[in-house]
Amino acid sequence: MNTNRYSRRNFLAAVALTTVASPMVLPSSVFGDDEKVAPSERVTIAHFGVGGLGGRAFAATQQIKEAQSVAVTDCFKSRRESYANACKGKASLDFREVLTRDDVDAVLIITPDHWHVPMAIAAGRAKKHTHIAKPLGLSIEQNLACQKLFQNSGLVFQYGTQQRNMPHCWQGCELVRRGVIGEIKAIEVDAPNGGKGGYTKESPIPPDLGQDGFEMWTGPSPIRPYTQDRCKPQGTYWIYDYSIGYLAGWGAHPLDIMVWGSDADISGTIVVEGTGVVPEEGLYDTVYNWNMKIKLGETDFNFRYNKEDRTRFIGEKGWIEIRRTKPLTASDPNLLTTPLDKDKTILRRTNFTDNFYQSIDFVRSLKNGIEDFVLSIKNKQEPVSTLRDAIRSDNISHLCDIAVRTKSTVKWDPNKLQLIDPTPEQQKLLTRPIRAPWTL
Repeated sequence: MNTNRYSRRNFLAAVALTTVASPMVLPSSVFGDDEKVAPSERVTIAHFGVGGLGGRAFAATQQIKEAQSVAVTDCFKSRRESYANACKGKASLDFREVLTRDDVDAVLIITPDHWHVPMAIAAGRAKKHTHIAKPLGLSIEQNLACQKLFQNSGLVFQYGTQQRNMPHCWQGCELVRRGVIGEIKAIEVDAPNGGKGGYTKESPIPPDLGQDGFEMWTGPSPIRPYTQDRCKPQGTYWIYDYSIGYLAGWGAHPLDIMVWGSDADISGTIVVEGTGVVPEEGLYDTVYNWNMKIKLGETDFNFRYNKEDRTRFIGEKGWIEIRRTKPLTASDPNLLTTPLDKDKTILRRTNFTDNFYQSIDFVRSLKNGIEDFVLSIKNKQEPVSTLRDAIRSDNISHLCDIAVRTKSTVKWDPNKLQLIDPTPEQQKLLTRPIRAPWTL
């Protein structure tokens, strides 16, 4: 191998530091062209959004020999053009142009939250395999519309929670599923907090975005004046037009672990109540400082803000706690030494045609979560992180948002997927208006 080539590690580091793109001119060897499989065997991918996490996902895609990036859409001109040039693909402002292409197999949707489901539904209708960065939709209505389209489509849908491709998360959930802590009595979930503030004064639209770019960025959300904090973090995370804040934006990670490690959320009626703050001044207006007391059937569940994420399963025989960036912990360290027979793995993936089991060794072998998406497309199987589970965890975030905003107790039937005896105010928050010409 040429020792002078620009290393993937350096490229990943450079992309990770990029928040507003500058033009990239990189040799093709950065992208492993000399290591790729035959073009006819590759999954061709279009990238919808390449800022921040989207840029890192683009870099991750280039490590996968079975994948080929062929198109980039982004509302910022320099971003879409530089990334498209880097992969020798085509840059577009309008993602709909990409969906008409026969040479695109799949899309990675890593945009602000308000675009996730509208883009996914458009991609599904165009028969494209779809990856969505967490969280899922802006409303429960959007989540269920997404489910309706994809559930019998034969298309691969991957939810980008990332932690399902971390071996220690797999191990912790597998142990809980094996019953090493006995019957689950309670679950505790923490997620990082949101906040208030944000500059509200109207500002000129940056040339790199432009009026057309800002119009596309706004998309199905209400038209608002451009401000310096609107189209970048934390605006994209903490403005209610575009998200429900960290209830879902960060909560998606530990809530997904809760769903993966147990079925408490589908064991019976979900009852949600609690407190949180909705800012009344500034640009940011999503819930923060939340503390939710929830019943998942007979299981007690506490979901609150904290500095870090965690999911703790509390059973008859002790507890196991899973954190994103820290090792597993347990009430008794011996709980973590239970042998995991890879031929009898409980956390399985389901083929479209039959069932098969998969071990923690598979997760360790993956370069990244995008590789699981690509291999799932090639092998016609579900990815580790499914739409079915995404809806379960994301709906909990929305139920919490509804409870805080209406200052009421919310009841949800997880089998019928509907509110139980809702008030008019609760019912209204199940949906979000969508600005024409965009629809679900």
